[in-house]
Amino acid sequence: MSGRSKAFCILGVFVLAAVLFSAGITPSYAKPITLKVAGISAPEYRGTKSLYTIKEVVEKETEGRIVLDIFPASQLGDYTQVFEEIRRGTIEMGLIFLPSQFDLMLEVGSLPFLAETGEGMQEQLSPGSVVYDIIEKSLDKLGVNLLRIYGDGFVGVGLAKEPTNVLKAGMPKDAMIRVAPLAVYKETAEDLGFRTTSIPYADTYSAIQTGVCDGWIGGSSQINYLSFRDVIKFYVPYNCLFDQTAYIVGKKVWDRISEADQKVILKAVNEQADKSFADSKAEDVEFQQKLADFGVKIIPIPDKEMAEIAETIRNTTWAKLEKTYGKETLEKIKESLK
Repeated sequence: MSGRSKAFCILGVFVLAAVLFSAGITPSYAKPITLKVAGISAPEYRGTKSLYTIKEVVEKETEGRIVLDIFPASQLGDYTQVFEEIRRGTIEMGLIFLPSQFDLMLEVGSLPFLAETGEGMQEQLSPGSVVYDIIEKSLDKLGVNLLRIYGDGFVGVGLAKEPTNVLKAGMPKDAMIRVAPLAVYKETAEDLGFRTTSIPYADTYSAIQTGVCDGWIGGSSQINYLSFRDVIKFYVPYNCLFDQTAYIVGKKVWDRISEADQKVILKAVNEQADKSFADSKAEDVEFQQKLADFGVKIIPIPDKEMAEIAETIRNTTWAKLEKTYGKETLEKIKESLK
């Protein structure tokens, strides 16, 4: 082969490679992109299982070009550490809580009574909603891509003693409950009528057991069953707050992935995110029954009273939260609920 022919051959290879890359096709000889994926839940939890399902789909449909290395149960650190590592690019992806110390707007998905049904929460926490747009833009400023929000379930109140005036917001409940150190939790609980304390989550079980506090708000019926059933005797499904995590990936990492493979990842994530909201509804029914079977009394809230409580909280608590999130932001969200 002449020198000129060799030159044309080499040029042809480079042109072909350029065409493949521009079309979003990674040649089979390219080194796979491995993404460390941090999870915060136990391996048996459905959120963690969703990561393994996504891994299977992505690795198969990208023909091994993208490899997901899953680390559940906070093996790579707690969610605040993981978030910072994702921003730096030392961890590529995660399904975690969004830490609001980086931007308070990351809390808006936890506004009380943002919606009263699982379907409503799915609408509010999916692409196209005002709330989702706020969270997505906040993450973008921090160098993080939001892939989707995962629905973990509605939050109730677990108690060692029976509260009073359960059906009326603002009326004293004669109980002190533990709340997360966030304005949205504290204001909601107090406007429901509870006294509050912000002891560490890790101390909550023993605090209820020893009478330091009477209960807690912040977990679904599943969490109350799995972690607190031995110390609570009552569960009130106020469904005032919604527990959620988010599939996120570092922007720099995301930009390294071809458009075709990005679409594969997004499709797999979307399927699991959509499924999560339906699963959370069925799961709530299942674990409320398990609590009841264990001897925990479920105190249901009739629809009429639930609507009245929701209206009171939206009018009272949201007004207080204007200091945290801004009046304009909350008015925009409230308008979108109509």
